[in-house]
Amino acid sequence: MGIISNGNTVIDNGDIEDNEVDTAQIAASAVETAKINNDAVTADKLANTAVTAGSYTTANITVDAQGRLTAAATGAGGDGAYVMHKSEIGPNSGNITANPAANNFYAYLSGAAGGAGGFSTQNPGRDGGAGGSGGLGFFSGPTSGGATIAYSLGAGGNKGSPSTGGSAGNAGGASTVGNFTANGGGGGIAGGPAFQPNRANQGAAGTAPGGILLPERTIFSGAAGLGPGVNFSGANNGGPTTTPSEQGGAGGIFYFDDGNS
Repeated sequence: MGIISNGNTVIDNGDIEDNEVDTAQIAASAVETAKINNDAVTADKLANTAVTAGSYTTANITVDAQGRLTAAATGAGGDGAYVMHKSEIGPNSGNITANPAANNFYAYLSGAAGGAGGFSTQNPGRDGGAGGSGGLGFFSGPTSGGATIAYSLGAGGNKGSPSTGGSAGNAGGASTVGNFTANGGGGGIAGGPAFQPNRANQGAAGTAPGGILLPERTIFSGAAGLGPGVNFSGANNGGPTTTPSEQGGAGGIFYFDDGNS
């Protein structure tokens, strides 16, 4: 029952029956923030947003001016720090064990160089051509922590023999890591007789199918036989001079994965 006090009508809680006060009896903006008890508004009283309930990994989110999430989607995590776990010059083969925390790897891989062409004894001073450099490629792919990745590093091509017309050098061997291949360079052309139009040409450079083919001498350094990538055969990085024929340099690898140790 209500009573009059100082001109105002006071209504006791016990005088209001259940469901008697509805929105029609409450003026707009009548409920002030100060009149709402802390934690009184539960999750059930909040309007749903467009976000689907669930867990999101490395999420991309949108937040409105009231701090509500209005959009969320699982994103892609960034790669961890890559650490080099293998560097080698062949010829050799074996297995690389990925770091236990690794998810991805990349490698710089070089095929072996071709051998230089043999000089012509019929035409003194007519040297053979340099062997082609091994293909130097950048490769990347997924791996699993602790997995083994097979690799092989090609041997350099044999040098051509001196003879009346000389003989061509042999091609360098291919190098592989996992399913990736860097092909060896071609053998240098023999010194040959005067009428041979391609005599003493350098062998063709190797390729890196499925990877990014890098220019010669991009990363590795050294003369023939000392490192991959610049495996030109013969003296002075290629064209035979005082040493008419040389074997090609072997293939090589730099291997990295995203395990941090």
